Amino acid sequence: MRIVYLPPMTVAAAYVSGDGCEGKAGDMISKFVNDSGLLKIKPDARSFGFDCSKEAVVLGEPSHIYESWVSIPADMEVPAPLVKRTFDGGVYAAHVLRSWDFEDWRLLRKWVNASDKYENDWNSSRWTSLETLAGQGFEETLKFYPFVQKGSKMEDLQLDLLFPIKEKV
Repeated sequence: MRIVYLPPMTVAAAYVSGDGCEGKAGDMISKFVNDSGLLKIKPDARSFGFDCSKEAVVLGEPSHIYESWVSIPADMEVPAPLVKRTFDGGVYAAHVLRSWDFEDWRLLRKWVNASDKYENDWNSSRWTSLETLAGQGFEETLKFYPFVQKGSKMEDLQLDLLFPIKEKV
């Protein structure tokens, strides 16, 4: 388990619902990154995604609503249907997803709940959105720059699971 701090950032967000929403949101972000030349402007861009279904989703089942983000310069224009969001930053418990076993979300929660130093901060608002719940955990694409350069292929995807936490007082 690692503890990471995500700094405040401006992001371009793709919000998609229905069958295949995770892939569709990711494809929209990849197209934006390539069309805008983002990685030439911001080679340190980071990409995140999260299930933002308002109802409970059974672990391991496909998302019903998904949002993908890529960090951008604050003054960058974002074409519709993408939207610009401001992420306030925060502290997260991080775990590399090694075997595509999303049961690891439960292991993260179990670790947080057992921690003497940190507590669950899942429902705290870390960005403003009319469409999404703003206190979610993220899946961060690791090595985002080479992932996009290789064509954003699933076999090249590596993810970190990021569970929102805060220090106990």
